[in-house]
Amino acid sequence: MPDPIATVVIPNYNGMRFLPRLLESLAAQSRRDFEIVLVDDGSSDESVEWIRRARPDVHIVQNATNLGFAGACNAGIRSIERPLVALLNNDTHVDRGWFEHAVAAFDDPAIGAVQSLVVLAGAAATDGERIDSAGDGYSVAGGAFKRLHGEPVARAGAVPVETFSACGASAFYRRAALREVGLLDEDFVSYYEDVELGFRLRWAGWRCVLAPRSVCHHHLNASYSPDGWAMHFHSARNAEIVWWAHMGPRLRRKYLTLHVLMLALQLAADTYNGRARAFLAGKLAAWRLGARITEKRRQRASYVRVDERTIEAALERDWWGVHVRPKIRKLLAAVRGP
Repeated sequence: MPDPIATVVIPNYNGMRFLPRLLESLAAQSRRDFEIVLVDDGSSDESVEWIRRARPDVHIVQNATNLGFAGACNAGIRSIERPLVALLNNDTHVDRGWFEHAVAAFDDPAIGAVQSLVVLAGAAATDGERIDSAGDGYSVAGGAFKRLHGEPVARAGAVPVETFSACGASAFYRRAALREVGLLDEDFVSYYEDVELGFRLRWAGWRCVLAPRSVCHHHLNASYSPDGWAMHFHSARNAEIVWWAHMGPRLRRKYLTLHVLMLALQLAADTYNGRARAFLAGKLAAWRLGARITEKRRQRASYVRVDERTIEAALERDWWGVHVRPKIRKLLAAVRGP
């Protein structure tokens, strides 16, 4: 077997019920020149014991405490140096061509990240094969969204297409790009850390594409799933950090009104859903990190290679369509009932 060109990093927290199928799917890949690193993030189940017994070829990194998704992924990325890195949730399994088709996209030297087509699996798959994510988009109003979420798999097409950033459930990165801009930001703990990394890669001039024939099936937050309050707190806080740290000064001035309007709409929706306290606490926590946000802007100066117009061209302008309209439809469906 040729020397591995990639490290597949699997962050794991109590994922024993998913690991056998995931590792079986990795063993069946059409191309196998990769190593597997499982990063255990303080599991209380028998994940580590089972891996040691059943899959001694898998490298294990054990964190003394739960570091969250970003910290766990970074521990795995640092553990082995290969030209490519793949992040793969433990509550997934992958099709036979997952690795081969993603790696092929890196033939273009401008590509810094590749997104697999992430398909809903298990209880989340209620209506045939539907897309979970075809990559992350980011709107001018300052929010991330899953491209093609809920759409039939056929909508993704068959050829690689541009996407703003890669979703960490199944994302490939060029090691050289990570050396340039850094790893996942551990300030984020969980949520939005993949979008934030995608922003840094964009500023450095790297592109990200969806490889639609690289297919990953995802059970959605079946392992890394904090309680509802923590999830909404981190999402609200981290979304605000990304906006203020990575939208350039011209973009902030141009789209600040839309950003404030979207925050007001989000607060109204979260008030209706009983999540206003988590939303407001997250936004307040972000404002308290003003000095850190300023530092993140300064750090960007060391690798920035493109101007704000290039970043703006990669943003989604239909912020209402990607953020607000889906929530209205969901609300109306709930009001109407089954």
